[in-house]
Amino acid sequence: MSLETIVTAYAMATAVAGVHIFVVTALNTAWMMYASIVSPKKTGPLVSLLVPARNEEAHLGACLDSLVAQNYENLEIIVYDDDSTDGTRKILDQYVKRYPGLVRAIGGKLEPGWYGKPLALQRLSEAASGSWLYFTDADTVHEPDSVGFALGSAELHKADLVSGYVRNKIGSFGEGQVVPAIYLLTMVAMPLWLIHLAKSSLISHAIGQVMLFRASFYEKIGGYDAVRHKVSEDVHMARLVKKQGGKVLFTDLKEHIACRMYSDYRSAIDGLSKNVYDYFNKNIIVLVAVTVLVPLVFFIPILGSIWLPAFLIQAQPWFRLGCLFLVSAWGLLTMERLLPWYVPLIYPLILVNVLSTAWRACRLFATGKAVEWKGRMVK
Repeated sequence: MSLETIVTAYAMATAVAGVHIFVVTALNTAWMMYASIVSPKKTGPLVSLLVPARNEEAHLGACLDSLVAQNYENLEIIVYDDDSTDGTRKILDQYVKRYPGLVRAIGGKLEPGWYGKPLALQRLSEAASGSWLYFTDADTVHEPDSVGFALGSAELHKADLVSGYVRNKIGSFGEGQVVPAIYLLTMVAMPLWLIHLAKSSLISHAIGQVMLFRASFYEKIGGYDAVRHKVSEDVHMARLVKKQGGKVLFTDLKEHIACRMYSDYRSAIDGLSKNVYDYFNKNIIVLVAVTVLVPLVFFIPILGSIWLPAFLIQAQPWFRLGCLFLVSAWGLLTMERLLPWYVPLIYPLILVNVLSTAWRACRLFATGKAVEWKGRMVK
């Protein structure tokens, strides 16, 4: 077999990969549009709004302002002060005083055998009284119908867990190089429209910014105690719900909830570092495989589209076709998720950041070190 034949076959394979990624992205985009057609509920069973907060002085006020303004009538708000060292507790006490009977505060310190966020979420659930447990991060800001929309979605699709993509705001070019990486799985392999239909735990996804559980099913799976030492506790909880026979719904929350996850490039890299390697179950074989596949699928076709020696030129149209579909997929994602216009032009840089942060975490964990996040070491 000649080199020309091999390279052409490879170029055709990259074109097929590009088409696949575009189709998966398009189908998920269509699902997000369909899933957003829900009538928000304004009343119903008690919903417990549960907010873990560690050093969230800059965000907690805006979050609580949006939660106390919810249209849904039957709710309670409980905030867990996770041993904050800034003004978080002072702000929280002000809201407890201002909204007696609606806002409650609890708190505690990190306990052996736990990561901070799973512990905070578990303690919040233990203090809750609602038939539904609505966990949300302290840096989220909610429209008045966010609770009603999530509950309406759960009831419409008979789900035991509802999660989804909020509108992730990007305030700098540095963040733009990192934050879009959270959509990579659902561009390449995860059929969001199938999550609530399939029974397999492998077809499940969740984002910890919003997790709405049916309280009875949450108790059935043992709560966050089951993932007490997981960094990606959201994904593992979704898989656990599926394994126990529950139904997970992943929906579009961008019209109802917004969040700026990080403040700059450095914080975005640190945030991604603590999650991406854990998502691979800290398996170096999987990481090596992904590191090999990414250049083959995403980087080499770009080079082949620009230049090839004359005797390989018949492969170039296939490389260009693959790149066209990849850019189109990123363009579709950019429009659907309201990302900065330049994201489709820098997707190779986004992938480089994903791989470098994964290897950084792998190196740190292998040498007994950890990633620092909010004053704690995560490994």
